[in-house]
Amino acid sequence: MRPIRLFSAVAAATLIATACPEQANGPAQGAAKGEPIATIAGTTLTVEQLQKRLDEQSPFVRARYAELDKKKEFVDSQVRFEVLAAEAYARGYDKDPEIQDQVKKIIVQKLTREEFDGRVKLADITDAELQRYFDEHQAEYQKPEMVRVSAVTVAFGPDAASKAAAKKSADEVQKLAADKDKLADRNWFKALAEKHSTDEASKRAGGDLRYLSKDDAAQQLGAAARDWLFSSETINEVSPVLEGSAGWHVLKRTGKRKEITRTFEQVKNQVKNVVFREKRTTAFGSFVDELKQKHRVQVMDDKIGKLHVDVKAPPPPTGGDPHGGLGDDGHGHGQGDDDDEHEDDGAQPNVSPSAPPGAQPSAAQADPGKAP
Repeated sequence: MRPIRLFSAVAAATLIATACPEQANGPAQGAAKGEPIATIAGTTLTVEQLQKRLDEQSPFVRARYAELDKKKEFVDSQVRFEVLAAEAYARGYDKDPEIQDQVKKIIVQKLTREEFDGRVKLADITDAELQRYFDEHQAEYQKPEMVRVSAVTVAFGPDAASKAAAKKSADEVQKLAADKDKLADRNWFKALAEKHSTDEASKRAGGDLRYLSKDDAAQQLGAAARDWLFSSETINEVSPVLEGSAGWHVLKRTGKRKEITRTFEQVKNQVKNVVFREKRTTAFGSFVDELKQKHRVQVMDDKIGKLHVDVKAPPPPTGGDPHGGLGDDGHGHGQGDDDDEHEDDGAQPNVSPSAPPGAQPSAAQADPGKAP
């Protein structure tokens, strides 16, 4: 396989290479417009082109190039990129199927970005839409009081003898679980549940039932268990033996969560983020459906089963830089640099209005045309 490191360089060069007359070592190009700043094998870089590339960097990155000597470094990095791109074309990398696939992904991202910049805009989402979504999804924003509980359950049958025998066993477990010297030791209760509980599902989890609301507790354990669980704030407290519908329970309260009630104003930006994504995803799906009709798509469903899925884990990355530890990709982007600063100050949703469905980098690697 050819060096993967050159994929992005050649793909980018294919799409945004600076304008120059057609030459043997690169794609067909037109005459460059603007004030020349450098030439590489007949390709002219202009002040305007490099200014545009510099402006596309984040403020944090641009600040590095404030001084004249740093500006020279920036120009050198752009020249290095063009030199690498020229050599890649000279070697025919642009005809490599893998690189052409990378170019296709970039083209798809550009298409979706330009298409959806105007289709769905953040500013077009009304407060009425947000309120409607909030009202229809109350469970996502309102959380009841909850208690985390571990349980040892001893099942009993319908006859009195079975119930009495189960009660005796539960009493013995309760005495062990309530040992004051063991209350803080959650492994002690876990061991008791694994040894004595007759409920196989919770037994495998060491008795842990996770967090339960009042309704959950009543449904799973019975009214007596619900009342005891929510009667106190004390953590690591062990209950007396409590009767359920089909067994005796010994419970341990291991956590508590207060009720959460969020108002519309408190979650308005969060809701806006969700509605924005949903509207763009819907619009994206409609756009793709239109294109399927336009381009006469046919899928042979009977052939899908022939695809083989290898479920074995991939080998771990070997690490290191197979290309000699170059500090950047040849285009002025350090490999360890984080050029994008994703900070959510709560004033705006954390989805960029200019990022269309399918244009996110992580999604593009696997499926550049898939809406998130």
